[in-house]
Amino acid sequence: MSSQSKFFAITLLLTSVSYLAAETAVDVALETQAAIHANAVPWMSPTLPQEIQRNVEGKGQGLARRLALGDADKETKVAALLTEHYGRVWAWHQQVDERLDLAWKAWDEARNSNSAAGKDELKALTIMVEQIDPIYAEFAPQIQGLLKALRVELSEDQVTALLDMITFSPGVDRTYDAYCDMVPELKDNEKQILRQRLEQARVDSLAAWSDKRIVKIFKKYKIRNEFSIDYFGYGYREHYKAWVNRGKK
Repeated sequence: MSSQSKFFAITLLLTSVSYLAAETAVDVALETQAAIHANAVPWMSPTLPQEIQRNVEGKGQGLARRLALGDADKETKVAALLTEHYGRVWAWHQQVDERLDLAWKAWDEARNSNSAAGKDELKALTIMVEQIDPIYAEFAPQIQGLLKALRVELSEDQVTALLDMITFSPGVDRTYDAYCDMVPELKDNEKQILRQRLEQARVDSLAAWSDKRIVKIFKKYKIRNEFSIDYFGYGYREHYKAWVNRGKK
């Protein structure tokens, strides 16, 4: 199979398994939401160690302050929402990190070109769909709850600004602008697909406790975008190499 044909096959598989993953993730999220309503989710009301409590309070207050809202009451409310959220992020990770770390490790190994089996993006895609995405779906109701509560206090632009602060690196705009510069032939509808994935990565990153995991969550979506650029017929790797070489001049 040629390199181009392989990329088309991967992208077609990606389209189908993404649909299946969405079903699986939705099922997990619905089950979690039902458990939240039944007060059966321990991480929703965690008792945090003092060090972690200070950490989440500092993070919540720092982010709210950086928004420069000009309203002390609103800043306090936003800080409290973020403090509560990151306390739940920490508590949730105490329950899932053993599974999540193993899933990310398997994903990394599948994508390692120096491994004995060589790089296998199809295997990595399967791991993403069957292991990583369903775990993160457990926390999706909390993320949506936070966004709903934030929108009571903030405008949509302010919510976006907050999410961009949290995910500054790699960042939606920086990554999207790189795609557009790298592949100037992209059509508007193709650009929209790429950007929507990055915006979803930004939301999903609200489940991350560390910056390193934010980078990995974005990478998961960036790989999907790379497949799509191939599927659109532009050849991602060729454009990427040319873009890097232009930057070296």
